[in-house]
Amino acid sequence: MTQTDPAASAESSLGLPIRVPLIHGETTLSLLARTAAANGPDLPRLLRALDEGLDLPAEGLDAQREELLLSSEGLDRLAALVDRDTDQLSRALPSAHPERVADVEAVRIEPWPDELGAAPLPACPLCMEPGAWLAATGHRWRPCPCGRRWLAGDDGGYLVDTAPVPDLGWALQRHRQLVHRLGPVGDALLADAHQVMLWWWVSIPRRRGPVRDGGRGVADVWHTREEALGMTRHRRRAAPVVVYPEAVTLAELMWSWEERRRKRGASSAAWVEDVVAELVPAGTLTRQERAPLDYWLEQHRPEPAGKSSGRTAADRRWNHLPALHRRPTEPGPFRAPSCLMWVYGLPLTSVTAVCPRCDGRAPSCRWVPYPECTGLPDKRTR
Repeated sequence: MTQTDPAASAESSLGLPIRVPLIHGETTLSLLARTAAANGPDLPRLLRALDEGLDLPAEGLDAQREELLLSSEGLDRLAALVDRDTDQLSRALPSAHPERVADVEAVRIEPWPDELGAAPLPACPLCMEPGAWLAATGHRWRPCPCGRRWLAGDDGGYLVDTAPVPDLGWALQRHRQLVHRLGPVGDALLADAHQVMLWWWVSIPRRRGPVRDGGRGVADVWHTREEALGMTRHRRRAAPVVVYPEAVTLAELMWSWEERRRKRGASSAAWVEDVVAELVPAGTLTRQERAPLDYWLEQHRPEPAGKSSGRTAADRRWNHLPALHRRPTEPGPFRAPSCLMWVYGLPLTSVTAVCPRCDGRAPSCRWVPYPECTGLPDKRTR
C-alpha cells in the first residue's frame, strides 16, 4: 500500500478489494469509474473520499463528458484509494502529470472543452477495457495499438472495427516502420499526408476522382472501404480511417522529397509527378486536388545542404523540418501534429476569424488563426 499522510485514512477505510489495471493515457475520471464498477461503491462515494466538499454535477458523472482534475493532495489520496504509487499515476494519466497537478489548487470536476481534439477517445474494448476513455491530448483519432479498432473522439466518441479492411492493418504496420526508421519525423510526415488525403476526400466527387486501381477512382476505392466497414451512412466519420493507406503511401513519398530537397537541382514538379504516378496512375490532378500538395511544398522548400544540429540522427532529421512542425511529446502513430493547418470538418476555403498578426496570409492561418502564428512567409525564422 502506498505510504500517505493521515488524511488518507478515509480512503483506505473503503477497503477496495480489486485493483483495476492502469491504462496508459486514460482519463482520471475513467480510472475511478472502472474502480467503482469493479468494487461496488458508487462513483460519487469514491470522489468524496478524495474531497468531501467536491461539487458534483446534478445530471450525474460521465467520463465521456467530464474529467477529474487533481491537486497534489488529491493525487496522494487517489494513489492510496487505488493502491498505486503517485509516480505510476503521473506516468499513466495525462491529467495527473506533475505540470497539470501543479496548476490545480483543489480537486474539481470540469467538462471537456467543446472544441475539436478535446473530447476523450473511447478505449479499445479488445485490448483495454470496455467503457474506458482515453485523453485525446489534441488528437481527434488514432488507430489502436492492437490494430483492430480505430478510436475517434468526434460526435461523442466512436470506434471503427477495422478487421473487414486488411489494408488498414498493413497501413498501421507501414506507419510504425516509418516511425521506427525516421523517428518522430515519420509520424509528422504521416500527419501531413493524412491532412492532404482528407482534403482529397472532401474535394473529390465519387466516380470523378483521380484514376487508380485498374481504372477505379480513388474516391471509389474509399467508398468500397466504407461499405466494408459498414459506414456508408456515416461517411464523414469513416473518412479519417478509409484514407489511411493512401496517407501512408504519401508520407513515404514526402520523406523522399525531404531527402531530395536538400540536394542541388531538386525539382518539386518532378516530385509531384512521382506522387501522381504512385497514387493516381493513368490520372491527373486538378488544380484543387493539387492545392494541398502546393501548400505543403511551400513550407518544405528546397534548401541548401547543410549540417543540421542534433545529438542523434533522429534529432538532426527533425531539425530539418520547417518551423510549423511541433515535436510530439509521446512516441507512436498519430502523435505528431501537422504543419498543414486546415481543420477537417470546417470549410477548406474560408475562415470564420482572421489572424490579427498576419491577416490570414501566413501558411499557419489561412483557415483558422494559429496561436503561435509565424507571421508572413518572408518573416519566418527557422
